[in-house]
Amino acid sequence: MKIQVAIDRKSLDDTKRFISLFDGLANIIEFGTSLIKDFGFNDIQPIAQQITSSQILYDTKTVDEGQYEFKSGFQFGADYLTVMGSASPKTIQLCSNETSLHQRMVIDLTDVSESQIAKIDQFNSAIYLLHHNNDLGVPIAATAMVSTFIQNHPKVKHIAIAGGIDLEAATDLKKQGIVETIIVGGSITNDPDPKEKLKRFLNIVK
Repeated sequence: MKIQVAIDRKSLDDTKRFISLFDGLANIIEFGTSLIKDFGFNDIQPIAQQITSSQILYDTKTVDEGQYEFKSGFQFGADYLTVMGSASPKTIQLCSNETSLHQRMVIDLTDVSESQIAKIDQFNSAIYLLHHNNDLGVPIAATAMVSTFIQNHPKVKHIAIAGGIDLEAATDLKKQGIVETIIVGGSITNDPDPKEKLKRFLNIVK
């Protein structure tokens, strides 16, 4: 199981500090959607280039212009890019077409209907992100969410999960043994000792 640390709603200076703490510990370092929107690829890329031992994800949440956004995101240094599962299947296909064998497309399934997922669950190399919507104001039921998804979409090979993952949820997901990647944001970046908190997650998933 991999750990992806999401850096979101932070300044560029804070982002640089987090990268110095997480590089080589986190499997994947995510530049969250807020960073992409606030600063853009031109400001993000020089920071991402400081990462030497972790992979890089830009949470672009692409909904259209799939070919352009994925081509651009990969050129700016991403190993992973995200497309929304609510996007047109054609858009998702275009994103897939721009993803090389050494890169990964992540399909974000936030609030996506089962009927829509059934139209897009055939991308064998894609990572399907079960993304709990924290705006709902209810805690994530992580293992139940995974169980329901895999029952409905057994041919999906790669699953990630995000949205309020804490140490307890990580422990339960590790025991369940289905999810490939857990994504943790504020539980780590808002901790007084974020590096030590990341290590606690790593001890669970190793």
